[in-house]
Amino acid sequence: MMRCGHPHPLFNMNNGYISMARRFSHNARAYVAYYFLLSIHLGIYGVIFNLYILRLGFREDLLGLMLSIVFISTGLAALPAATLCDRLGRKNTLLISILITSSALFLLYTIVSPEWLLALSALYGVGTALYTVAGSPFLMENSSPDERMHLFSINSALSQVAYIIGCMAGGLMPGMLARMGFDAASPAIYRYTLFLSLALIVLSAIPVLKMKENRCEANQTGRLSVIGSAIKSANVQKLVIINGLVGVGAGMIVPFFNVYFHSLLSATTDQIGLIFSTGEMAMVIGLMAIPLAVERLGKIRTIAFTELASIPFLVVLAFTTNIYVAAFAYIMRMTLMNMANPAINSFNMELVSGEQRATVSSLTSMSWYLCQSLSAYVSGIMMARSNYVLPFMVTCVAYLCSASLYYVFFYNAEKRAPTRPMAGVATPAKR
Repeated sequence: MMRCGHPHPLFNMNNGYISMARRFSHNARAYVAYYFLLSIHLGIYGVIFNLYILRLGFREDLLGLMLSIVFISTGLAALPAATLCDRLGRKNTLLISILITSSALFLLYTIVSPEWLLALSALYGVGTALYTVAGSPFLMENSSPDERMHLFSINSALSQVAYIIGCMAGGLMPGMLARMGFDAASPAIYRYTLFLSLALIVLSAIPVLKMKENRCEANQTGRLSVIGSAIKSANVQKLVIINGLVGVGAGMIVPFFNVYFHSLLSATTDQIGLIFSTGEMAMVIGLMAIPLAVERLGKIRTIAFTELASIPFLVVLAFTTNIYVAAFAYIMRMTLMNMANPAINSFNMELVSGEQRATVSSLTSMSWYLCQSLSAYVSGIMMARSNYVLPFMVTCVAYLCSASLYYVFFYNAEKRAPTRPMAGVATPAKR
């Protein structure tokens, strides 16, 4: 029975998003447009690149080493990237990232020498570190406290929509090229698909060029003292531990999901694209609902509950041989594990002072990527030996520990904390 005078919560949520979105600054809108274009590229890349490397004749162990090098270089470059970000500004850092990333990928799609593939993977990781570190501080500095949760949620949701478009395009384009006369068994159909996606990175420079840099002189001085204070902070140390655990779990499986569906379940590229894009659609709904869940449960309980709820679906993925069951489990796992990202972003930044934003973003990214690099390398070796179950089990343990520690470390801190401006430490990649 409908209660008069009380709008449905979903209506309130949508109305809140619309009213907040109208208040976003020019710079915030420009960043959302930039990240939207970048995410379309990432969707195509996520479906095609690993399959392209395998189509070249390489095995999962080389693929795992390439992914490991990307993660290592991203992690090692994170702290220097934070320094560069503070000195040159967020806008210039994003432009440099576009230049480095597009150049590295162009060469990765052109050269087939294993040595060069490894070297260019390192360069690609450096470009990734630059935009990972710059993003959240930029949004923080170009939004007001009462709109930040909605800004981070909208940016996450729209990036997921873009990723959906990319996944669907990546899944369909090889088949279209094959129907146009290209050899379906050749790496060329994957290579040309990747080249087409590269244009989106170049286009993403347009909204970045339209940004207005708000330089903060406080960020130019006392850099070493800021780094030292962040490293000594107990809360930052806890965040680094948690991000490292999530990185271990993510590295074991997330970069290899397309390989898992293709090699173990014999899925075609269009099926993989459909599965990936459906997972992203479900995640959009989850991301948009997070502010309402946080309002009712609090950030820490929301984070812990959604992450723990994803683990049973990981177990299903590890043991099923049915592509439809695997697709459903993948969609549920992806949604539950990632939907709390805006809450994580928001709460993490509440723990640090303003001058520590880029530094803490870099430290958590470094922990994430370095741990992910090790696990991706190990997982690639396991999968090359046809062991697809153990990586999933390692991920289950890592996610269980990270969610539990987040709750243990920060539940009481959230209850004690006064209301503070909400923003985020970047969550660098899919979890």
